Amino acid sequence: MKEADRLKWFSLGATLAETDGSLLSSVPDEWGPKFEASSGAVTRTMTGPNSISFNAPSHMALLLLTPQPGREVALNSDRKSQFLAPVGTLEIVPCNAELFAHWPVPKENLLLALAPAQLDRLAGLEFGRNDFEFRSPPSGRIDEKALLLGQFIKEEFRKGESVNDLYMDSLITVFSTYLLRNYSTFQDRRASQPRGGLTPRAWRDVQDYIRANIGDQLSVERLALLVGLSPSHFLRAFKQTVGQSPHQYVLATRLELAERLVATTDLPFPKIASIVGFSSHSHLTASMRRYRHTTPSELRRACTGR
Repeated sequence: MKEADRLKWFSLGATLAETDGSLLSSVPDEWGPKFEASSGAVTRTMTGPNSISFNAPSHMALLLLTPQPGREVALNSDRKSQFLAPVGTLEIVPCNAELFAHWPVPKENLLLALAPAQLDRLAGLEFGRNDFEFRSPPSGRIDEKALLLGQFIKEEFRKGESVNDLYMDSLITVFSTYLLRNYSTFQDRRASQPRGGLTPRAWRDVQDYIRANIGDQLSVERLALLVGLSPSHFLRAFKQTVGQSPHQYVLATRLELAERLVATTDLPFPKIASIVGFSSHSHLTASMRRYRHTTPSELRRACTGR
């Protein structure tokens, strides 16, 4: 991955050409919106009754958000198992596994796709090694913690274009770490859990990097590597040091810079949005209205009288 990986938002109905090379290219685009980051990809699908059959191009985890009576699944086998899958059911499909799934009623779910190279790198950072195998949970088992993470992802999807890229990247990273800790051969191995916040030097380095790259799409892994921490430790240490999560801090920094540019320059609002890292003028306006109770137009008129 390049240092400045670009996050991509794929809207409902995106063409296959637009998602060429996507971790989720095996999932029909009309099933729901997709989000991709350097940490992985996730889609919120709403479809059915239907069936799907494919060789998994990456590690995948499916979390059901609606109940599925009579769900059928076959993994690396011609033998299909049928079972009741309640809300919160978690299924794991390792990379290259052959999957068949059928659902007789409409369903809503989240599907995470995690590239093997990225997950190997995350395992190395979290556990000091990357030789792991996934252990699939029993059919129909509910995972309350995974469901809680999934609800956060679902709520962010609802924002559409205003989705917070760094927050989604954080959620995918946390979900990936959770899967490694609870559904892989790392389950029997305790990951190191360093405590404490960021050192003063590490905090300065993170601040400098964020401000120097505020217009880019930042990732949790890149920020963590900057200060030599695993992603999960970085998220804890950042919150302990700053009192807010990385995505909250970055959003506040972007809004602060945007306000300064709106008030002190004649730059067009779309240009300001691009400079500070918002996806569009409308994204900047929506964020400023929500968190600052004003808009770029209102702020400029107040500052310039125009």
